[in-house]
Amino acid sequence: MTPGPHHGDTEEDLALLGRADVFEELLETLRTVRKGSVRTVVLSGPQGSGKTALLDLFLEHCTAVARGVRVLSATGDEWEAQFPLAGYSQLMVTPPLRSAKDHGRDNVRSADPVGALNAAQVANYASTLNAHLEGLQLHGSVVVAVDDVQHLDAETLHVLVFVMRRLRGKRILFLVTLDPTQAQLVPAGVLAFLTGHQVSRIPLEPLSPQRVQDLALRWFGIDLNATAAHEIVRHTGGWPEPIVELLGELPPETWQTWFSSLPPSSRVRARVRSLLMAASPDLVAVAEAASVLGRSAGIEEVAHVSGVASVMDALDEGHRAGLLGLSVEQARSVVTFFEAGTAESVYEQTAPGRRIWLHRRAAEAVQIEGDRLGHRVSATPGADEALAAELEEYARQQALVGAWQDVSTALFSASRLSRDIRAGNDRLLRAVDALVGSGNIAHAQMWAAAVDAMAPSPLRSSVLGYLSTASGQNHSAQTQLEMAWRTSNPQHDPVAAAQVAQRLVLHGVASWDGPLITRWAEQAMSLTKPGTPAHIESEAIYGLGLYAQGRLSEAEASYRRAFEHASENAQKQRLQIGAGWLALRLDDAETALVNFEAAAPTEFRGGSLRISLWAEAWLARTHLVLGNWDAAAATVARASVRLETSRMPLIRPLLYWTAAELWSMRGDWDRARYYVSQAAVQPGTYRAMQVPASLARARFHEARADYESALAVLQPLTELDPWTENRVSFWPWQDTYVNALVMTDQLDVADSFLTAFEHVRRERAVPSDLARMAWARGRLVAAQGDPDSAKEHFETALGHLRGLNRPYLRARVSFAFGQSMRRAGKRRLASSVLRVARDLYDSLGAATYVERCDRELKATGLDVGNLPDPSDVLAAVTQPQVQLTAQEQSVAELVAAGSTNKEAARALFLAEKTVQYHLTRIYGKLGIRSRSELAARFRLSD
Repeated sequence: MTPGPHHGDTEEDLALLGRADVFEELLETLRTVRKGSVRTVVLSGPQGSGKTALLDLFLEHCTAVARGVRVLSATGDEWEAQFPLAGYSQLMVTPPLRSAKDHGRDNVRSADPVGALNAAQVANYASTLNAHLEGLQLHGSVVVAVDDVQHLDAETLHVLVFVMRRLRGKRILFLVTLDPTQAQLVPAGVLAFLTGHQVSRIPLEPLSPQRVQDLALRWFGIDLNATAAHEIVRHTGGWPEPIVELLGELPPETWQTWFSSLPPSSRVRARVRSLLMAASPDLVAVAEAASVLGRSAGIEEVAHVSGVASVMDALDEGHRAGLLGLSVEQARSVVTFFEAGTAESVYEQTAPGRRIWLHRRAAEAVQIEGDRLGHRVSATPGADEALAAELEEYARQQALVGAWQDVSTALFSASRLSRDIRAGNDRLLRAVDALVGSGNIAHAQMWAAAVDAMAPSPLRSSVLGYLSTASGQNHSAQTQLEMAWRTSNPQHDPVAAAQVAQRLVLHGVASWDGPLITRWAEQAMSLTKPGTPAHIESEAIYGLGLYAQGRLSEAEASYRRAFEHASENAQKQRLQIGAGWLALRLDDAETALVNFEAAAPTEFRGGSLRISLWAEAWLARTHLVLGNWDAAAATVARASVRLETSRMPLIRPLLYWTAAELWSMRGDWDRARYYVSQAAVQPGTYRAMQVPASLARARFHEARADYESALAVLQPLTELDPWTENRVSFWPWQDTYVNALVMTDQLDVADSFLTAFEHVRRERAVPSDLARMAWARGRLVAAQGDPDSAKEHFETALGHLRGLNRPYLRARVSFAFGQSMRRAGKRRLASSVLRVARDLYDSLGAATYVERCDRELKATGLDVGNLPDPSDVLAAVTQPQVQLTAQEQSVAELVAAGSTNKEAARALFLAEKTVQYHLTRIYGKLGIRSRSELAARFRLSD
């Protein structure tokens, strides 16, 4: 495919994609220069980062748009660097502007080779260049642009720096691009200047997956899914040049399927072919060995596989050629290729027979058993039942510790090596099952059609049901898993039956169905021995099933027993996350934090990405509860990358509920809307998806004081997620529902719901639940006209939170308390409590409610310290003699900002008629007749 603009885009749009802020910074620097300043800017980024495209665009702007700007330009080149003053000759010849690269090609013929320059000669050439620049800037500003400064000849660089250091008060901008990975090619003194305090450095950042999606759609017409975008960024490092190459060369259908790796682009293939042809035999051998070894390419391993005696000499040669080098880290040193796609290109250019030989050598060199088996598989093109059996045994061992990705890889290989078709299909089914267990849903879904086409069997139904569960397909999962259980034979094959039962346990927790969880967990544990995968995973969820039925003590006891015999491996993840869920719900958020942090990593002990993502989603929620909002945002950002890559819908609403609530509270409405949309689910999905998805929308609407919309979202939860004598809801939404009812004047409905909720029998009181019920009752009683009783309820709510580190919940209670007391006329109490709420919200960065607290504090009419008061400014600027009451000031501010009477009433916790009354008085005092005139007065005051 040839790249070209779609929807009216231009090459300028492509160059600016993800770089608009950098381009604006360059334009701002040019504006400063044109006022009479000398500036030096280094635009840095590796090969393919888009430096040259951005430079060309800027230079085109200088000559075509910015009047009175002259451009001198030069381009560094590895071959030209051997000619002293080759770059200087480009700068001194100034043909009409095209591009930085064109200048380099046209002007290199003007180079005048000379010997190395001494200090006097450098000064002489610098004086000539200086005079040239000063002459040009008399008629306008001058831009001196050098592309790929690391490949400019040393003599020109010394002359340039000599000039840069001495120019003052001139209208000259020096703009150079630098590849930091090749900065060692720049003379030390020059590099010291270019990285010093006199120079502005602008590093180009990789494109984000969202930017890649935008680029693909606008430039190639390809609608990339999030998984493909993340994989492209991982493969290319996020640099524009290789991204554009791949999108342009590969068929569009490539991006609609799962892929384990991406091929190199034709440019990378050509470059690698050229480098290998010019390389010594030792460098070729080292490169081939490194491409085969991958992550295991340590010095010793490369030496053994390549057969090269002096690997370091070959690495030095490879480093000079820009092919590969040595990455030295604390844990180990690894041979790495400099450019994305190089390893794949070297591997595919290696002859098949040699590849097999290299893999056999690699199997002798590597230490990790899984890697060793992988190399043996790559060295075996045909069937090999003995090796398949070894792989199956390795998969069994890895399953015992929960390393499901290793299990899947081994079983896929065993399936290919199987001589018997039935044995191969059985191994394939178990490989897909392990893929789901690892959390790689995107890859597993690619096998769904092949699995579905196999002959019916309990294993086939179990795999399809497991995949449906992880994909959030409730009804399909139930149908397939029930079929798997009906056709299984617990007496003949208890292990297989236990695995089906364990899948039904997962289906139960996604449904938040306590009896279903405990029934199937007990079934799975009765069929297996402690320590086996199905037993451990069922045991890890069993406590949640007990809690979902209100059996708190039994739930806690079940986790204590489980931890007593838990091994220190990836299986412990399951227990940690289950225990963390329970601890968070029972107000032991600190213990939950420890468990979730321990369950999240998978890199060093194998494990399941699915479990890790569950842990990170709950970890983000725990940070929110504890008031660590920056940590919550960071956790969401980190987890979202892996979540989108894995395509795991079951976990999306939980993670993005926290994100939507956090950014709503912080007033970043665009980001909040994005996360609300990401949390959205389709009908027929699991309760564990629908409830957090609804809460994401409800908290967004609540933060905007849109209580009708919040109520519409929350109303279905009364049936979807009820709290009864035998069923405990996991998600705390009930107080938010009562608040929405109160704020929409449905006091009788609120009273009926809250009374029933308060009377539900509980085995043990949970302080945060009691606090939510008390503040909801306080809000309701205040609206019913009994402020004294309301005050008691609010104080009771705060009392329940005493001793708990719950700043967010405490802020919510305090705000409702203060707002209710302000409406009841208890202004001093309201002011005191609102200040507490404001301080708490401010510490969280919850700008939305800081602003709302400020408005409430103004409405009390008391001394509010340094809080801003736009209405005071309005009165002083427009009509100094006008005095608005505190309540009128708040109403005027909201209405002038565009709020309707209903919205202002909700925001100030007033009746709509009261807002209209205040508005009439405001109009009279200010001598105006409309909302537009009031808004105009506020604009005038600004």
